[in-house]
Amino acid sequence: MPVPRIASFHGLVVKLYFGDHSPPHVHVYAGRIGHPGVQAARFSIDTGELIDGTLPAAKLATATNWCHRHREALRADWQRAQLDLHPTGRYDST
Repeated sequence: MPVPRIASFHGLVVKLYFGDHSPPHVHVYAGRIGHPGVQAARFSIDTGELIDGTLPAAKLATATNWCHRHREALRADWQRAQLDLHPTGRYDST
């Protein structure tokens, strides 16, 4: 099953894996996924904070702010992903 890309903005791509482990989180990538040099990090949906991984400082701040702004929708999409359902929508350009 493909991994839903739920957002792309400012050179970042956000994905939410089906049936992923707790705590609720999103995966954020800077650079082209599958290419050398891509950086990846996981962010808590509940707090918007970095769980692990690395991103450039400016992109880290952008991802943290984005997670904070979309917390409620991300919580709902996390629940859907736990049931192997696609997210309800895309968050591009926000």
